[in-house]
Amino acid sequence: MSKYSYQTRCGKVTLWAEQNILFACFEGNINESMIHYFSRALEQCRAEIHSSTWGYVSYSEKAIAATPEAYKLLVNTAKRCLQLGCVSAAYVLKSAIAKSQIDKMRKEIGMPEPLDQVLFADVSAAIEFVKSTLATPEKLSV
Repeated sequence: MSKYSYQTRCGKVTLWAEQNILFACFEGNINESMIHYFSRALEQCRAEIHSSTWGYVSYSEKAIAATPEAYKLLVNTAKRCLQLGCVSAAYVLKSAIAKSQIDKMRKEIGMPEPLDQVLFADVSAAIEFVKSTLATPEKLSV
């Protein structure tokens, strides 16, 4: 398992893959350079997942918000995740702004579940949700 991390003055992003789940941990304010890094590292982490379908867990309790420019890049990156086989996503977020941005992004890219169905209080619950979705083919939908 490789771990990828990038830090700016205002925030940090860390990515890694375990089995068929890609994890991302955002902290602080999310800017364009962080999303550019996230996008490149995502491709590398995806290559470590040996399955055509996979899940995503954003463990980002310390994330505050994405800048408008970073948000646009994040939407494109989320679309790329779908193209690469992501079929389930779960989030651990505390910031009201981050929750609003993720809810908006999910709607923009066509993810069917409302955010409250994929938002969890802790990472263990988020992981269990993604694992159960991946284990149940009829539940697979992003």
